Amino acid sequence: MQEILFLGAGNMARALVAGLVRQGWPPASITVCAPHAERREALAAAFGVHATPAQAHAITPGSTVILAVKPKNIAAVLAAWQGPFRHARPLLISVAAGIPVASLQRALGEALPVVRAMPNTPAQIGAGATALFASPEVNEEQRQGAAAILGAVGSIHWLEDENLMDIVTALSGSGPAYVLLFMEALEDAAVAQGLDRPSARALALQTVLGTARMAAETGQSPTSLRHQVTSPGGTTAAALAVWEEGLRSLAQRALAAAAQRSRTLAPNKD
Repeated sequence: MQEILFLGAGNMARALVAGLVRQGWPPASITVCAPHAERREALAAAFGVHATPAQAHAITPGSTVILAVKPKNIAAVLAAWQGPFRHARPLLISVAAGIPVASLQRALGEALPVVRAMPNTPAQIGAGATALFASPEVNEEQRQGAAAILGAVGSIHWLEDENLMDIVTALSGSGPAYVLLFMEALEDAAVAQGLDRPSARALALQTVLGTARMAAETGQSPTSLRHQVTSPGGTTAAALAVWEEGLRSLAQRALAAAAQRSRTLAPNKD
């Protein structure tokens, strides 16, 4: 099985490491290289992977490097690793939001094979959603390798237009936070109406979980399923009338704001 080197040990790196190990990826084939000793050692302790300081070092040809550092640090990190990367020519998978392939390759000083990926945090339980875009230098074997890695932590969706990565970042990359905020709001509203908090939290959680499963397993559209649970003049219709006053416009504004932020993350973005 291919060796995987993580550059970075933040939340997304942890989610991916957790998901890979959970899905049976050998911990011995995974190395986490990061400047924060506490974070990298925590990953090593939790999942049995290797952990090393952030200094650039030789890597095995044919390996995969997952770039999981903050966008503002991309250029410096890639400049430091130019030598090992040029020698080994690994597949580089970047999960850094907003950084296009051209910027990555410019920082590398060479057109190495790059796959941009936008996973989300449910990857840590094998339920992630990841969009992928491959540069022209990525061969079929490397494409399959990227699919195997990200597919081990959830569903994958290949994009042919790199410009769509910004809206994907806004939709599924940031999306778990939107769902969690909605769950918080439902819980708080139920508590305000007199329900105890543990019950409100449990019911809100199961409602969101069950509804998502129903949509996934039936294959029906959200619109169709919503109509099935909405009786004219009933309780659901009364609530939906309130939601419709602003929910759709809020969703439009929220995703537009997130996508625009993604577009501005890359320094000197092409």
